[in-house]
Amino acid sequence: MRPATTQVFAVLAGEAFRDAMRRRIVPIIAVFALLSLLVVDSCTSCSGSSQVVQNGVSVAPGEISGWSGMLIFTMLALWVIVLAGLLASDHLAETVFDGSANLVLARPVRRGEFALARLTGALGIAYLTGAVVLTASAYLLHLRNGVSLGAAVWAGLACAAGALVVAALAMALSLRLTRVATAISVLIFVGAITFANVFTLFGASLGRVGYIVQYFTPPLCTSIVVALKPWIAPIAPTVDPMIMALKLAFWVIASLLILLAAFRSQEIGT
Repeated sequence: MRPATTQVFAVLAGEAFRDAMRRRIVPIIAVFALLSLLVVDSCTSCSGSSQVVQNGVSVAPGEISGWSGMLIFTMLALWVIVLAGLLASDHLAETVFDGSANLVLARPVRRGEFALARLTGALGIAYLTGAVVLTASAYLLHLRNGVSLGAAVWAGLACAAGALVVAALAMALSLRLTRVATAISVLIFVGAITFANVFTLFGASLGRVGYIVQYFTPPLCTSIVVALKPWIAPIAPTVDPMIMALKLAFWVIASLLILLAAFRSQEIGT
């Protein structure tokens, strides 16, 4: 008799997470996370209290610190998203090519369960890193720059959704490309979207290609910046948060369906 789906998934996801923890990149991630926190601590310790004078007019420190806080948090969130894509770029494909996927699927395990479990394992590392880095950064920014923690929570959720989208797409792509090609694709994908999002958010026009990237790809950077609008009001970009949330939700569902379809069509040798 086949065990319950939730029980099978929990076992597979736990095994996938342990596999991810054993990877050689994990210590490097820990070092980068620590360095990121040190940089944030250094940046926030020298801002937030000094008075700025521009063209003979005194500018409130909060107006400057809000923008610097938004830039710091957004860059860290995008780093977490890239990390999720890189971790997922071979976490499923490796099991296909070394034959371990075939051994697992020989049991009463569905392909969809296996693929989603491997995705969960890769995301577990990215989410754990993001939780530490983003939570600590938000606390430091709140303590020293006075920005609201509520906006950081919403931005963190947007980061988590974006990481899932990129990881799922990278995992699907890894079944067709090599590890290096998939990793490069992740960097180009996130970089191009960020570039288009930033320029469009503040009124710039990037032509037809920029329009396609902006409106037909996941709003990875836009959703984070929109969530942090309270930090940069009253000159924040005028984008409807509900539209961003719906667009991001669409891409979460679409990326998971793409991953499942790609793995179901994958030929696994006996």
